[in-house]
Amino acid sequence: MHRRLRTWALIGLGVLLVVVVVLPVFSTLQPDYYRRYPDLGPRMDHWETSTHARISCGECHLDPGISGVVTFSAKAIPAFYSQLVQGPDTTNLLGTPTREACQKCHTSYRSVAPSGDLLIPHKAHVGILKMECTTCHKNLVHSLNRHGFNRPDMETCLTCHDGVAATDECVKCHTRKQTPASHTQKDWLQVHGAAAAEQDCAECHDWTPGYCAECHERKPASHVGNWKKNHAAPAKVRGDGCLVCHGGEEFCKTCH
Repeated sequence: MHRRLRTWALIGLGVLLVVVVVLPVFSTLQPDYYRRYPDLGPRMDHWETSTHARISCGECHLDPGISGVVTFSAKAIPAFYSQLVQGPDTTNLLGTPTREACQKCHTSYRSVAPSGDLLIPHKAHVGILKMECTTCHKNLVHSLNRHGFNRPDMETCLTCHDGVAATDECVKCHTRKQTPASHTQKDWLQVHGAAAAEQDCAECHDWTPGYCAECHERKPASHVGNWKKNHAAPAKVRGDGCLVCHGGEEFCKTCH
């Protein structure tokens, strides 16, 4: 009799353990759990239409191995009961996928984009530099970037490819974006304003934030000290070159 009671007690304890521990962890790894969060609903909609919808949340968001499950469970169990009483708070239990999690499926190092134009040395970025995949692919599954697609945009690339941390030469990455011949002519700085009115500069330069402002909001090195008093002589030498910034002959007439 006592043995039977002990058996039932152990069974009951096991069931209680499942309910108290396993159920919260299982629940917090289900997509619908996060649809209750006002800020995460749209992100779950994006996930549902992506190829990653065939993969469970835990496959990406939990670190590989038993340690990943234990670490997540330590957060998920108390959060589950807290939110069961108080409702969803702002805490997102699922962290950003790690490089190791991505590499469980993505085992090859792509070197060229599907279009054939863009060189993407994944092995250099991931295998050698040990960069996290989400550094570039931050709009991969749960959201779109400002251009309306999931691929990394060039603004993201330029955070590193700034000419200092990494090369900013177009031809190092783009096979079809050679510098136009017009950009190498001697008077390009003087005539580029007129050329901009006839062609879409943004086709290439829209990817560089503040590209025009980088020059147009910065005074030339010569425009300091007694420049206003002594500018006449350099202006005669440069001629129309001054008008590139100063907006035509009417500018000079405001003083002269």
